[in-house]
Amino acid sequence: MIELFKDRRQRHLREMAKYLRLVFNDFFVFALLFFLGGLAYGYSNLLKTLTAGLWWAPLVALIVLTVAVQFGRFATLIEDADRVFLLPKERAMHAYLVTARRYSLWLAQATQIIVLFIMTPFLRVTLSWSLTAVLGLAITQVLLKDTLLRLDLASAYQVTGQRRMNHWTVKWGVSLIVLAVGLWLNPFGAAGLALIADVAVAVWLRQHWQVQQIRWREQITSEDNRMLGIYRFFNLFTDVPMVSGTIHRRHYLDGLLRRIPVQHDYAYLYLYSRGMLRGTEFSGLVVRLTVIGMLLLAFIQGQWLPVILTALFIYLIGFQLLPFFQQYDDIVFTHVYPLTWEQRLQSFVTLVTVILSTTAILLWLVVVAANRQLMPAGVTLVVAAVEVWYLARVYTPQRLKRAAKNKG
Repeated sequence: MIELFKDRRQRHLREMAKYLRLVFNDFFVFALLFFLGGLAYGYSNLLKTLTAGLWWAPLVALIVLTVAVQFGRFATLIEDADRVFLLPKERAMHAYLVTARRYSLWLAQATQIIVLFIMTPFLRVTLSWSLTAVLGLAITQVLLKDTLLRLDLASAYQVTGQRRMNHWTVKWGVSLIVLAVGLWLNPFGAAGLALIADVAVAVWLRQHWQVQQIRWREQITSEDNRMLGIYRFFNLFTDVPMVSGTIHRRHYLDGLLRRIPVQHDYAYLYLYSRGMLRGTEFSGLVVRLTVIGMLLLAFIQGQWLPVILTALFIYLIGFQLLPFFQQYDDIVFTHVYPLTWEQRLQSFVTLVTVILSTTAILLWLVVVAANRQLMPAGVTLVVAAVEVWYLARVYTPQRLKRAAKNKG
């Protein structure tokens, strides 16, 4: 069973490496460096304005650390067919699950250390903590994450009449109690509580796993949801076949469709607009990127960094909209429309123009609210307008014409 997990882990890592190469391209890495540099600069300036004894400082640290300790899910790599083909090996699956927990632990603990490293200046300035106290909190965070992953492992087994031990109320409740003790009382006392909880779960698991059945359905669903979250992140940057959209009837958006003239030439514009508003794959991508961009720009100040980030998000959205042009190629009825390919292209260009213009306006408003200076607001507006025009009116038609020529 251990060898089975190792084989799946290697296959999984190869797949992740393939997508990571597409995500972290030169342009994105360059923009990411600017973003992290601006974030670090803003964080350092914020620390200069803080003083010791702030009543809300422990509360902020509690929220940040509690959220951070939830990062890093139990990666079992279990597949849907396992509940049939591995059912005779259910007792041997314990070694598989233990190996999976150890694999999940490395990335999860690295995340906790990074968060504590970032929070250290804040704790030293606002709480006047020594490095020894910060070290005690770091030990608490590491032990607490180990406890939560052990709860995930224990919940893989079914106990009659008992709730899952990794229910969100349990995980969040334990995290809040232990970290509150560490922040308001003693960090090493909190480390002791986390250690006791970790040992208690380990003892319970040792006593029960041999006589319990595995929750196959729950584990398969949990792993599918975990991978779906990863694929959705990759889908922000490239096309991922594993992510499929769903259809929702959104009555409240019908007013937008009424603005499209009921004329022969606008048939494809109505079809594309309807598909964009009712589907979740592309509309969700546009909404997620826009919201992420607005949140980042809300905390970014400066002359050029907001301009670069605005241009980056407009480019990402415009680039990701291109595959939507072929969304209805597999529907035979669209090929009998008495419309030319140029009319279809013009309708798609109009849709892209509207989407990018709306996104650019929202991002620009956030830049204006966050900076309140004429220079970055004016430059951002000019750059966004030029980029929207180029992406929608120049780049998109040329790219789609080239793709159609190569396909034909």
